[in-house]
Amino acid sequence: MEETKKLFSQRAIAIATYFGGPAAAGYLVKKNYESYNQLEKGKKAFIIGIISTLLIFAGIFSIPEHIIDKIPNAIIPAIYTGIIYLIVVKNSRTMDKGT
Repeated sequence: MEETKKLFSQRAIAIATYFGGPAAAGYLVKKNYESYNQLEKGKKAFIIGIISTLLIFAGIFSIPEHIIDKIPNAIIPAIYTGIIYLIVVKNSRTMDKGT
């Protein structure tokens, strides 16, 4: 009898990403990969999440203040959440296959 795997849903990952950034997504995706005993892919996902978070911070801090003040607060998290959601949807199709 196969054990039921407890995974974070795509929706849960998207919500965590919006509030916690790409590092949160990387952590949850890492946990999902660990459920399938794909430790290397999990480690890679978490590292990508951390690097993405650092790049976003660097990008935001490099934008002049008079420009960043005109951008609504929710736009930047919405953009990276949408991108990560699409990546998670694409990867969740292959995760079940073990590839």
